[in-house]
Formats: sequence, structure tokens, C-alpha cells
Amino acid sequence: MPPPNVGMLFTPPLKDGKGVTVGVKEAARTLLGFYRSHARLMFVDILCRVVRSGLQLVIPMVALKVFQVYLPAGDLAATGWAALAFAALAVASSAFEWGGTLCGQWLGFRIEAAMREKLFDHIERLPFAYFDRTKTGEILSRITGDLRQVGSTAHLMPEALVEIVLMLTGSFAVMFCLNVRLALWTLLPVPFILLFAAAFQKHIHAVWRGNRQEAAAFAAHVENAVQGIREVKSFTCEDRERAAFRKVNDRFRLSFERMSSLYAPLNSGTQLMLEGYSLLYIALGAWMVAHGSATFGQVFAFYMYSRYVTMPMMRVVNFLDMFQQGIVGVRRYLEVLKETPESDCDGRAVAQRSPSDGAGRRPYKGDAADAVATSGRIEFQNVRFRYPDTEKDVLDIPALVIPSGSVCAFVGPSGGGKSTIAALIPRFYDPTEGCIMLDGRDTASIPKWTLRSAIGMVAQRPFLFDGTIRENLLLGDVSADDARLLSALESANLADFVRYLPDGLDTPVGERGVLLSGGQAQRIAIARVFLKNPAILILDEATSALDTFAEAAVQDALGRLAHGRTTIIIAHRLTTIRHATMICYLESGRIVESGSHDELIAHNGCYRALLSLANRGYEYRLQSCGPSY
Repeated sequence: MPPPNVGMLFTPPLKDGKGVTVGVKEAARTLLGFYRSHARLMFVDILCRVVRSGLQLVIPMVALKVFQVYLPAGDLAATGWAALAFAALAVASSAFEWGGTLCGQWLGFRIEAAMREKLFDHIERLPFAYFDRTKTGEILSRITGDLRQVGSTAHLMPEALVEIVLMLTGSFAVMFCLNVRLALWTLLPVPFILLFAAAFQKHIHAVWRGNRQEAAAFAAHVENAVQGIREVKSFTCEDRERAAFRKVNDRFRLSFERMSSLYAPLNSGTQLMLEGYSLLYIALGAWMVAHGSATFGQVFAFYMYSRYVTMPMMRVVNFLDMFQQGIVGVRRYLEVLKETPESDCDGRAVAQRSPSDGAGRRPYKGDAADAVATSGRIEFQNVRFRYPDTEKDVLDIPALVIPSGSVCAFVGPSGGGKSTIAALIPRFYDPTEGCIMLDGRDTASIPKWTLRSAIGMVAQRPFLFDGTIRENLLLGDVSADDARLLSALESANLADFVRYLPDGLDTPVGERGVLLSGGQAQRIAIARVFLKNPAILILDEATSALDTFAEAAVQDALGRLAHGRTTIIIAHRLTTIRHATMICYLESGRIVESGSHDELIAHNGCYRALLSLANRGYEYRLQSCGPSY
């Protein structure tokens, strides 16, 4: 059992893995700020608690009157009226309890919802680097479990604090009015009970924080296992997954057992002290009655008021526990809010649209100061890039110009930096050194939501949201009507398939598009880029996961999509890039050679060697071939 230490109530600031510091005072101020936003509801809740506490304090006074005045005098009429008053007080107390509970729960739910909305808005604006190092289950745990804990605390804490203060002060005030000497003796153990409860608070905070971390790890493991269920079954490794689940489940269980090993001495010790407290005033009351220092009615009233002392004392223990749970949740909430968002990516501006250019494309969205006529010329100037928390450059491009309206393909071995280039152009990451120019303007000076509105991307495995075909298409343009949706599907070679479906555009696609084939999902992704109608197109291995028939349909759609746009292609299948204006061979982050297909064949370098291997149908592993410039 930890030694008593009142200072343990005020736990030190904690740091997460990145060194983000969140103190108790900061967490408490944050929670109070949300209370201010719902002041009316909290006022009604507290008012109900104040009135209920006042009514409860009157009930023993009625009983005292009955036992000390009416019954000794034989006044049955007055006793009957007192009984009715007792019943009326009980009913009124229950009514205000109902009102306080309802308002308190609404208060907690609304604070929880407001915090969740603010957290989700912040998460939407965080850079890719955050999601690279943070598990999905960890994010889900913070936005669900942690904030549910905060919501419960936000509901219970104000009313618990009000009732504790009112019931304790009110009870002792009445007890001192009845008998000062007996009240002094019954007040004596209270500080020791509070010190005993306070001694556990630092440890309670630590075990609750550990529990929330284990809950996040548990959620991440389950999310990963469910997402990978097809791989688990195809590799028949269910037993290994069950064993892994048992380990993480055992850690989660042990975090609860550590809490129970702490709460057991806390609750039992507090209960023992409170029982001893009750015995104290009973023994003192009996002794004082025997010596004429108190009346039987006073001792009986003290007995009734003792409930209003012992119950709040237990609520003090629960309140301190509740406070620690809530503070842990708020601190984990603030840790995410302290993550630096993309400074120039205002999500509210994404819904804005600027006028189309002459070709019908929407070049940029945003204020007039940010809008730039886009021809699509891209230039790399002394660009170096390394991923956060790494020391090695994964990209080093001294100079590269991609003319407007051209098709530039990047090929080479895996890990060469091809997908990194695709991520740098829309500023999912910023170059470590150098700059990328768009039509002569540094992309770092263009707001990210403005830049990204001019770029359309089709990935190897496109993400489809768990909704309908219509809902996934509307990502390209929320204002599109059915005619435009079907036109986009026509351009993507999928309109006939959708018309054949019983629900048409309202057909569910399942989680991540699981109800569709790979080619169908890919063509929906292409159709929504048609709707977006960007000036620049990035195809990141858009057909590498498809069979021959699906690839032919997708390639035909991509050809139409790329017409008139600056197009960046990341490719492993070299048959898809022969038409490219320029082909760049990347190895270890450097461009080893570049030129058209015919020029690179004539050069007889890495590209020709790669093409020869591809034509023979072999998997290849390339060694470094040729110096980089």
C-alpha cells in the first residue's frame, strides 16, 4: 500500500513518444473550456443538485421533530403531517434527481461530441508523417474509448463536486447546531480518510494511463487482424493469430487486474474507516446520552446525517478516481491536438470551387491571391528528400523538367524513389532540400488544398469508402448529378456494368470496395478523377495488380483520362509506358538515365536491360547499373 502523500493527487506532466508534454492543469483548463460552451445545461444540472441536496438535508430535521417533539407529546396529527412532509420531500428529491441526471448526461454527451468533432477535424489536417508512425487502432482508441471516458467524467464530476460540498458542509452545519461537542468528535476522522484516498491518486493515474495505452494496442491489433483476415486464412495461420491475440488480450486483462489490485485496498480501507466512523459517533452518542450531554433525538438525527457524511466521503474517493480517468483521457486527447497540422491546408476551403479554365478543368480552388492558371509544367530543382526520423536521403534529383501536357514515366527497381516523387508533387511530404516548381511557382508557396485540387491520383489499390458507388464518385465533385456520374463511368468503361446492377449508382461497394473486383474498383477510382477533372494526373502503378482483361479496360480509360493533361506514371509493367514523352530510370533515389522509349533503347542501358527481362517474363533483381549524374 502506498504511503500517504497528498502531493500524489497532482501528478507530473507526462510525455508521449514524441516528447509532447501535457500537464494536469492544462488538461483541466481544456475541460473547463468545454463546460463554458455548455453553461446553460450545466447550470440546470447544478441547480437540480443544489435543490436536491437541500431537500435531503431537511429530511432528518423532520425526523428529529417527530422523535423529539411530536411523539413525546402524543401529537398524532402533527406526526401524520410530518409523515406527509417526509413523503413530499422524498418525491421532490427524486424529481430533482431525475432532472439532474438527465441534464448531466446530456452535458457529458455534448462535451464528448464537441471534443470528438474537434479531434477529428484536427486529425483530418495532420500530415502523412503522423499516419506513417501511428496505428489506426491507436487513433480509433483516442477518438472513441478515451473520449467516452472524458464524457463520463464531464457528466459526473460537476454534480459530484456540488453534492459532496453541499452534503458535507450542510450536514456538519446542522450537526454543529444540534450538538457542538458530538459534531467535533465526528469531524475528527474526516481529514485522515481524505489523506488515505489522496495517497492513491498518482498510482491510479498511472494504471489508468497504462490501461488506455493497452486499450489502444488492443484496438490496433484487432483492426489489423480483421483487415488482414484474407491473408490469415490463405496462409492458414489462424493458430498463430489466435496466439498473438491471446498475448495482447492478456496484456489488456492484466492492465485491468493492476487497477483492481490498487482499488481493492483503496475501497476496502476507505470502507473500514467509514464503518469505524459510524461506530465512533454511535459510541460517543450513547456515552453522551448516558451522561446527559445529548438527547436521544439528537443522536438519532446524527445517525441520519451520518449517511450524508459517509456517502459523500465515498463519493470523494470515487470523485478522485473519476478525475484521474478523465484527466488521462483529456491528456491523450491533447497529445493529438499538439501534433502540428499541415499549416496551409484549411479543410474548410476544400469545398470551394473556382471557375473552370478554357478546357473545362478546374485549375485551383481558393482565394484570388492563390489561384494560378495551370498549364501543368513541373520542375524539380536540387530536390533532396528523407523521411521523418531517418538520416538517409531516399531521393536526390538535381534537375528535372516535365513539360506541360507531357507524359513522364518513372521506372526502376523497388525502393528507388518512384512513389516518393508521386507523394512530393501534391505535397504529401515537402522536400528536405530544394524545391518543386509548378508553372514557375514554388509549390511550397501554394496552399496544399489549392495545389491538390489541381492534381488527380489513381493508386495501385484505390481506397473505396464503405458506401455506394454514387457516394464514392461524388468525392470527385460533390455537385455532380446522375448524368455527369454516368458520363464519368462511361469514360472509365464501367457505365454498362453499373446500369446492369439492380440498384445502379446506389449499389453498396462494401468496406474498401470488397464487393467489387479489382478492375471495377480501379475504374470507379478513375471515374471520380474524371469528375474532378484536374490539370495534372498521377498514376501510381495503376494497373500492376490487375489481370490482362481488366488491365486492357483500365488502360483504355486511363488513356482518355490522360489526354491533354500533364501525366506522371509510376510503372513496373513497361508495356504501359512506351507512349510516354519521357521515361526516367530511378535507382537509389537518383535518375540514372532519361529519354523517350526509342532513345533509351538506343542507349542500351538500364532501361533496355529492364525491358529485356520484362519481355522474357522473368522476375528481376537489378544491381546498380551506370553512374548517376
